[in-house]
Amino acid sequence: MNNRIPIFLDFGGTLVDTLEITKEIFKEVLGKDMTSSQMIKMYKDASKKRRMSMYMFFKYPVNPFKLLLKQKKMRSMQKEMFLKTAELVPGAIETLSTIKKLENIYLVLVTQNPLMEDEETRKKIIQKLFKNKNPFDLILAGVDKVNLISSNFDSETIQKGVIIGDLPSDVYVAEILKIPCYGVTFGYSEEEELNTPFIADDFSELYEMIKDHIEDLEEGSQEDKIEEIEFTELE
Repeated sequence: MNNRIPIFLDFGGTLVDTLEITKEIFKEVLGKDMTSSQMIKMYKDASKKRRMSMYMFFKYPVNPFKLLLKQKKMRSMQKEMFLKTAELVPGAIETLSTIKKLENIYLVLVTQNPLMEDEETRKKIIQKLFKNKNPFDLILAGVDKVNLISSNFDSETIQKGVIIGDLPSDVYVAEILKIPCYGVTFGYSEEEELNTPFIADDFSELYEMIKDHIEDLEEGSQEDKIEEIEFTELE
């Protein structure tokens, strides 16, 4: 694994547009007809606080008891809608296929979406989105992205990687892991909300950024070898 370069890719908003699905679920199950801007704001708050909390219920508001009672129905509806209507962001399939052809790339999907924690459901969703061409070497699903990554990769491998995401929380995860975050503007955040110098407006830009990252790693590796040779000669 040490010679592989992990590309950690977010799911909702970055790879798949989940906004309309979530809006429809809240309207159908909870009777909350929220605007896109309201839903995006709630989505961002939930990602920062690791899913829904009592704070969220008072802020928007969403009845916590109704949410608990309807949770099973919401999860069932979310699964049904994902398998019927979920679509990839334009350019995702083509770009991910091209990225996979780059040398030593290890493509990893990292998501907090609870549906993806169930192996059988995860397989069905990936099959729906990618048919028989799943581009991912590994899929990690759970509440804590930092823990998911650090539990599955050694520190040396992580340091070669990048995170791709659409939320400030993705930038925060990258900061903890001390690796770059490529923020995307086609998800749920504007450029000014993403505190990273690496911004992509579409998947084709992401491809170019990843190529540049690989070249930077190769140049750094060559410099390390030169320094090692010079040090040996001095001895």
